Amino acid sequence: MVTITITIGLPTGVRLLAAHTERKAANYAEAVVYAIPREALPVPLSVSCADPAVRNRLTTYLLDLQNECLRAPAPNRNASGALG
Repeated sequence: MVTITITIGLPTGVRLLAAHTERKAANYAEAVVYAIPREALPVPLSVSCADPAVRNRLTTYLLDLQNECLRAPAPNRNASGALG
């Protein structure tokens, strides 16, 4: 069984997540990233795991997720940036 910890630096402090599977770790971290105000992104994060492949996959995924959140249209705006 793998133990994975993810530390995410938030504007309000540090969030520490722990999981025993890569999928659960990703799901927990996604929920945290989606809740971060867009203007606070990107936030620092680190993934700890004995398996370097898992660590690298999760780190890359979470950094890409933050970039995707930054590129998404702001709430209450359509893709062109117009209100509505």
